[in-house]
Amino acid sequence: ADFSTHAAGLLMDYSKTNIDATALASLLALVDHADVAARRSAMFAGDVINQTENRAVLHTALRNVDGGAIMVDGTDVMPELNATFARMAKFANAVRDGQFQGAGGAITDVVNIGIGGSDLGPAMAARALSPYHDGPRCHFVSNVDGADIADALRGLDAARTLVIVASKSFTTIETMLNARTARAWMSETVDDPAAQFVAISTAEDETARFGIHPDRMFGFEDWVGGRYSVWGPIGLSLMLAIGPQALDAVRRGGQEMDRHFKAAESH
Repeated sequence: ADFSTHAAGLLMDYSKTNIDATALASLLALVDHADVAARRSAMFAGDVINQTENRAVLHTALRNVDGGAIMVDGTDVMPELNATFARMAKFANAVRDGQFQGAGGAITDVVNIGIGGSDLGPAMAARALSPYHDGPRCHFVSNVDGADIADALRGLDAARTLVIVASKSFTTIETMLNARTARAWMSETVDDPAAQFVAISTAEDETARFGIHPDRMFGFEDWVGGRYSVWGPIGLSLMLAIGPQALDAVRRGGQEMDRHFKAAESH
């Protein structure tokens, strides 16, 4: 009872660690000393709290399903975010119900190519939510070692595979090497391989040069750090696997925890 808490329908049990009452009291005192409450408020307000890169930290906006405006530099970021989510949902539904097809028919497999936060978040969430998968199978490639992508592509039908390339700049060396490898693999059997590629990026010139149509490009802002980005466009592979409605439920769960975190007192 002393070393557990409930929030957002979850039990967080830390009683199995080495923490004791003295350590807990010291940690809570440190929270007050560091003025975490003020820093928390600054984060939710969209203030520039990432001093290293001089930017806001607003992964909370990606989970703001039912909330109001979130301001960054005097601009509400929610309308553009909601428009991007609507585009993602429309595309995901088209893939899942067979309206969007590859050269060989309905998409059966999705290969997500990224690195760091463009890989770890969606790969973890896809594995954790595997019981809820009712869409195409998802595969994740991040290692620049060719064995990784060779293993991922082995046994797949290129004509029924969708490739997601996740890179904000679309110049990340490891990601683009794997993307070109996937395109070469697909071109062996598909006349227009770029038609089966999606970009999670904001570099229009680079994605166009790769051959990806603007309708299949989904951007994200620099106020979402890589390791937190699974909640946004980087999570497209997850949306394809479990569906837009299920991903909305995941986001609402995150929103509930955000609200708890925003209002909770340390005790």
